[in-house]
Amino acid sequence: MNVHSQIFEADRPASNELDKFLTRRERKQLRKKGGRNPAPRMDIKEGYKPLVAMTPTQADYIDSLTNASQVFAIGPAGTGKTYIPARIAARMLKQKQIEKIYIARPTVSAKRHQQGFLPGKLEQKLAPWVVPIFDAIKDEVNPKTLEDWQKNGQIEIVSFEHLRGRTLRDCFVILDEAQLCTYADLKLFLTRKGESSTYVITGDLDQTEDEVIPDSGLGIVVDMIERFDLSPDLIEFDESEVVRSADAKEWVTAFKRASQG
Repeated sequence: MNVHSQIFEADRPASNELDKFLTRRERKQLRKKGGRNPAPRMDIKEGYKPLVAMTPTQADYIDSLTNASQVFAIGPAGTGKTYIPARIAARMLKQKQIEKIYIARPTVSAKRHQQGFLPGKLEQKLAPWVVPIFDAIKDEVNPKTLEDWQKNGQIEIVSFEHLRGRTLRDCFVILDEAQLCTYADLKLFLTRKGESSTYVITGDLDQTEDEVIPDSGLGIVVDMIERFDLSPDLIEFDESEVVRSADAKEWVTAFKRASQG
C-alpha cells in the first residue's frame, strides 16, 4: 500500500493500490462510483480539532490528498484548500510516514521572490508568508512539536531562488498562492518532484494580482492538466463552498460578482 493511503485507518479497498496506474479522470470516476471508501474522520487526540469534510468538494480533496501524489486545489479564499493539506502533512510527519514537510509560497513584491526587504535568515524572511500553514499545523500538533520540527529541519520553508537543482523526495510539499507564480516558476517547482513525495498546489485564478504578476502561469498549467490528461488530481472549489465564516462567504461572492461586471 502506498504511503498516502496510510494516513487514516488502513481499511481502504485493495483497488487503491492501483491508483498509480490510473489517469486522473479514471480516479475521479472511481470516486464517483464509490470505488473508494469516503475519507474518514481523523482520529485526533482529545483537545485537537478533528478534520472533517464540511463540503462534498472537501471530501473529494481529502480523498485525493490521501491517494494521489499530485493535487491541484483551485478556488477562492476560505474553502480549506490550504488548511486541509497542512493538517494532513502534519499528520503524516507525526506518524513518520514522511521524512519532511516543505512549504513554498511566492513572496511577490515590487521585485519578485527577493527577500532582502526583511531582516534575518531565509526562514525568518519567509516565515510571515506561511503563517496560515503553521496555524493549521498547530491544530494537529502542539506548538512545541512544531518548534522541534523546525529546529530539526523536518519542516523547511523553501524559496524559488533556492529550488534549482534540488530533488524533493520522501516528503509532503505545499505550494500556496500558486496564482502568484509565473509559468517559469511552476515549471521549476513541478520538475523538482522526487519519489515518494506528495505535491499540493493551491491557488485562486481570480486573484492573479495583474499589477504585480501579469504573467501568472497557474491557469496555463491547469489547462495542461486537462488538455493532456495528466496524472494530478484537480480539485475545484467555488464561492458557494467558503466555510471560513458567513461574512467571508458573503464578501467572496460579492467580489466575484463585482469582477464579472
